[in-house]
Amino acid sequence: MRFNSSLAKLVVAGLACLSLVGCATGTAGQTGSPSVSGTRTFTDDVGRQVQIPTDVQRIAPSGPVAQLVLFALCPDKLVGLASMFSDTQFQYIDQKYQSLPVFGNFYSNTLNLESVMKADPQVIIDIGDIKPTSVADLDGIQSKTGIPTVFVQMDSFDTMASAYQTLGQLTGDQDQAQALANYINQTLTDVRQKVDTIPQGSRPSVYYGQNDGLTAAVAGTTHTAVIDAVGATNVAQIPSGAGAGTASISMEQLMVWRPDVILLAPGTVYGTVGSDPAWQGLGAIQTGRFYEIPGGPYNWMDSPPSINQVLGIVWLANLLYPDVFSDDMTQRTQEFYQLFYHCSVTPTQVSRLLANSTLK
Repeated sequence: MRFNSSLAKLVVAGLACLSLVGCATGTAGQTGSPSVSGTRTFTDDVGRQVQIPTDVQRIAPSGPVAQLVLFALCPDKLVGLASMFSDTQFQYIDQKYQSLPVFGNFYSNTLNLESVMKADPQVIIDIGDIKPTSVADLDGIQSKTGIPTVFVQMDSFDTMASAYQTLGQLTGDQDQAQALANYINQTLTDVRQKVDTIPQGSRPSVYYGQNDGLTAAVAGTTHTAVIDAVGATNVAQIPSGAGAGTASISMEQLMVWRPDVILLAPGTVYGTVGSDPAWQGLGAIQTGRFYEIPGGPYNWMDSPPSINQVLGIVWLANLLYPDVFSDDMTQRTQEFYQLFYHCSVTPTQVSRLLANSTLK
């Protein structure tokens, strides 16, 4: 599947509007209405009506997912980060963001409200799945800080594009939001249409291992949504531990599952499993169908499970079905990194990202 010209034009349009990041203004469109001078009413995705500035220029993210999503849309409007980018991530993220303060995470009780207030954002934005306590949580932060706090739902591939459209209305960055939404919609549509042509018997079973390789990413969770999106079967059909999306397994269990393909988290055991006697009984190891998931600045499979997974879908579809998908992964990676991370990666950098992630 070549990256077609219409999508390329959308990407170019998105890149052109990057020069406006941090300067865009706008109104809430259908989700907001004018109120008193300088403010508008924004109805968030849990039904809360929040007064926000008409011109949003200073934003605080609620956590790592919000940081990632907002960075793609309006990086220069972030007045702080949920967590500082690592040295490895800064290979793909502009070094200027090192100067931003770190706020912590809304949902891990590490949010430093004093630091948030000192940074003086006009709005705090929370992005993710709706929780039973969402309204109370959002109201609590807003009450404590005096800063408008809003929620935008992005909890699956199906809500990613619409979430960006909502965020574009919220922040005023509507051109960039639409470029991101268009990329997501067209990528998902193209992959789904091609996967639908693949018979069930030609779709492989897949195991995704983390840490020592025997930490299984469990089926049916956001951490393995990329596997589901390409029509493969995740062999780890077991309950996850404490809602974390993973479970510890034994090598004996992995032998019973007999996955056709093994995926290993970046920076874990890919380099040793090929020669480790404990792994030699697995057909995927014997046939060379084991791969390291690309990483940098984010794991293409999850960590966090968010927009980084869109490129992961393209990569995995091409890996599992080379007779159906024929994307130029260097081109696709460069386009994605430019649009979502505002980073120009060279073919050499892409080769390093994909060094252990392509057909042997």
